[in-house]
Amino acid sequence: MVAVVALGLWWIKPEDAGVPRPFGHLRIALPDTATSPYTTPCGSQFRIPNHAKVELRNLPEEEGCWFNLSFPRFNAKLHCTEVPVTDLGALLQDAQSLVFGHEVAATGIRRQALDLPSKSGMLYALEGPVATPLQFFVTDSVDHFMRGSLYFSHKPNPDSVAPVLQRLEADVRIMMETMQWP
Repeated sequence: MVAVVALGLWWIKPEDAGVPRPFGHLRIALPDTATSPYTTPCGSQFRIPNHAKVELRNLPEEEGCWFNLSFPRFNAKLHCTEVPVTDLGALLQDAQSLVFGHEVAATGIRRQALDLPSKSGMLYALEGPVATPLQFFVTDSVDHFMRGSLYFSHKPNPDSVAPVLQRLEADVRIMMETMQWP
């Protein structure tokens, strides 16, 4: 009888209770920091990261050069527009209105000025769940003006994309600093 009870208890043993585990995040391997020179269809030159791919957008009805720097590893694109300066005040106001239009969703906006002898500009890092976490403009104040906005092709989660944003911010800064116009 004891053997039957022991066999029955062994057969009907309780299941192990599940242990909740924290959610995990993907490990993001950042590529090397090497850059290569790039010349736009408008003739300006700057250095782009080797992990970026250029996508040209030449639309005949639009003025200037339009192109994207695609970062397939990060599911992101940097949309860039290069236009001639006809009204610098209007271009600067447009660039700032595009940045501060995200002020409602942003938890903060950090600005980094670029002030070199031949060019000036501003890099904006928008913090929080915003559609465009990085925006910039660079100009020679006389003939050339370029602006850009970074978009991710997924829902922006600031904690998850923080290391990628830090890296792309450095890449954009290199683009701005190495910008040369014809």
